[in-house]
Amino acid sequence: MKDGLKIHRVTRIVLFVMITLSFFPLSDVIKPISAMQGLIPQLEPIEHISSNPNLYVSAENPLFKNYFAGPMVIEVIVSDPNISQLDQVYGEPVVTVNGKRLRMAQGTDGNWYGYFADRNQAIAAANTAVLSGKGLNFGGFCSQSSTLSPSSGVDYSQTTGFTIARGGFGSLNHTNDLALPNLVAITPSNLPACSNTQGTLTGGQMEHVVRENKTLNTNVHGFGANNIYEKIWPVIQLYDFSAIPTSVTVDYQAAGGDQIVNLIFDRIPSNLIHVYADRPDFSRGAQVQADLLDPQLNIDPTDEDSWTWGASATNNTLYYMAFDRNGEPDADGTPAMQNLIGNLTTFMFNHNGRLTENPNPQGVIVSKLQTNGVQTLFSTNNGFMRTKSISALSVPITIRELGPNAGIFSDYDNGGIADLIILNDAPRDKSFTATYNDRTYSVVVKFHDAKLTMGW
Repeated sequence: MKDGLKIHRVTRIVLFVMITLSFFPLSDVIKPISAMQGLIPQLEPIEHISSNPNLYVSAENPLFKNYFAGPMVIEVIVSDPNISQLDQVYGEPVVTVNGKRLRMAQGTDGNWYGYFADRNQAIAAANTAVLSGKGLNFGGFCSQSSTLSPSSGVDYSQTTGFTIARGGFGSLNHTNDLALPNLVAITPSNLPACSNTQGTLTGGQMEHVVRENKTLNTNVHGFGANNIYEKIWPVIQLYDFSAIPTSVTVDYQAAGGDQIVNLIFDRIPSNLIHVYADRPDFSRGAQVQADLLDPQLNIDPTDEDSWTWGASATNNTLYYMAFDRNGEPDADGTPAMQNLIGNLTTFMFNHNGRLTENPNPQGVIVSKLQTNGVQTLFSTNNGFMRTKSISALSVPITIRELGPNAGIFSDYDNGGIADLIILNDAPRDKSFTATYNDRTYSVVVKFHDAKLTMGW
């Protein structure tokens, strides 16, 4: 493996991802660290390692075989010391996606950034967003024929369209924004042609799928991002990968030779998706900690994603970013709380994406929901727990990504408190079950006796 690109932005992921997968069977590598240490799963800050010295692509990950799918946003970073000074003017690094230009912009850390996604998937996702800055909102859509040029010579004509973070253009499509009820749903054929003369970019952030982007370098002696560039940033450039499976090649034409990352846009193979508990069984009062590995849930490559299910099998629902990364309500309790369970096929989910729970397969309840740093719950009159939008009978379960771009999610917070806890009076050998990716997992209650032997 080549010496990797060390990105200045720290990515938090589970320690076992650091193991070089080519040296170990997958079954030996993919275990929750808690199973190896007898502790709750731990996080470790590390620097991302790429297969290229200067090119980072967020979907490059041997753990997931470089697959991406649905409305995932891909972040591309060029970290090249030859073009990293903030007070010098450089030519924009040439990066292509399947031979089409990906426009790059310099951040305040000296690195160059670009974002891309599949056009049809971005449109489908955006049409579920009804509020600015919430849900799967991709921002304002513009056609590839747009003359919007945030900087001299910068255009997006080689894309199939692009999105901008803030609106203000009279013809800009804001998706199904409740504040603008006369707007129609986006389609590939009705993307407006945006230009610099259509109006002043005003208002807050519309886009919600790249939440922790780097600030642009505004130094007039360097990249010199102007007010328009700052307002529309981050720009998500769209390409057509609809003929799945599609091979996607990201190519940085560096001075010393091309640096290339090859990705696959397709439904995620089931054997790349895993669920792991932190122990084989659970005692009374135990936190039910579990890790879910599913790259398709990693929509935003810059921030921790959160997904919430109404896990009831009879009333199954799914929501994106119901809660923020601190477990506080985001979409929850607002009109942005849009049920996505009926969109899974459109979003290229296969058997994944749907989580159900059977709380009493033997007719006995053994666990209860609780508030933690992943989701905020409220007690009902009968003592059950609900969110602002999801009833207690729907069984709200939330998972949060362990770190930006990890693709690994947990139901527990940084203190180890899980969404579910085993009751203090739960009977031995009773269980509840959870099903994901067409696999059912049992959480079984066991009693454990401890014996202390002392010798002299």
